[in-house]
Order: sequence, then structure tokens, then C-alpha cells
Amino acid sequence: MKQLLFSLFLFLGAESFPIYANNPVDISLSIIRTSDVSNGNIKSEPLPLLITLEDYTITLPATDVDYTLELREENGTPIYTAFIPQGSTQIVLPTTLSGEFEIRLVTITYYYIGILEL
Repeated sequence: MKQLLFSLFLFLGAESFPIYANNPVDISLSIIRTSDVSNGNIKSEPLPLLITLEDYTITLPATDVDYTLELREENGTPIYTAFIPQGSTQIVLPTTLSGEFEIRLVTITYYYIGILEL
């Protein structure tokens, strides 16, 4: 009976805390506009971006722009940078990274910003 109650507690506890390292985690990124004009044309406001983190793989929607991915420490120091060409939908981060980081997906005229925990 004690084992059954303990198992039930573990099951209910898992339902209360559904985010684990191996489960996908959605991360909503905010937009920061750095310029209202690109090549002389006013661009429409980009939509918010939803990315997914599973283990060390980031999945994002395919777009028609190139991104530079930046991970920054709490003090703003960049610790990882990668180029994401247009149309790409995944990038794998180094497994040596751990902790909480500010994530930025940067374009010429705007960037997305959010918090990422590895």
C-alpha cells in the first residue's frame, strides 16, 4: 500500500511539474526593433516568434531571413553565437552550456529576445 501511494505521489508530482530536460519546452520571444527602415522600404511589424527547446536542439519556424543566434550571460556577456541561414528550422547548441541565458535571434532591423534555460 505504501508503494502504491508513493507511486501515485510520483505520478501526481510529475503532472504538477511537466517540464523536464528531455521534454520540449516552448519559449516565446519578444521583438525589439532596431530600425524602422530597411533598404528604404518600411517593413511591416514582425510577428512574435515561438521556438521549442528539446535537450540542446532549438526548433524554429522556417523564415525568409537570416538570423544570428546569441546566448548571453546574466551580465550581458555573449557566450555563444551561431549563424542561422534563412529556411533553417533547427540548431543544436553545445552540450557544454548549462544555466540560464538570454537568447537573441538577431536580424538587420530587429531581434527577438527571451530567456533560455539549459
